[in-house]
Amino acid sequence: MKITANARDYDIEDGAPTVSKFIESLGLDASRCVVELNGRAMRFESFKDVPLKDGDVLEIMQIVAGG
Repeated sequence: MKITANARDYDIEDGAPTVSKFIESLGLDASRCVVELNGRAMRFESFKDVPLKDGDVLEIMQIVAGG
């Protein structure tokens, strides 16, 4: 299936991976990310429960601490 994340297309395995699993596959820590799925902001608590579907569009922003 195909999804788009941060304006980049990805072919991912069928079997409905979750938002959390996809973020981790990018080498990111899901707990340090803010995510929009199809234009709607998501709560971190739901990342592990929401399966991705063909055609989904994600915007993933990593939170970085600094001074």
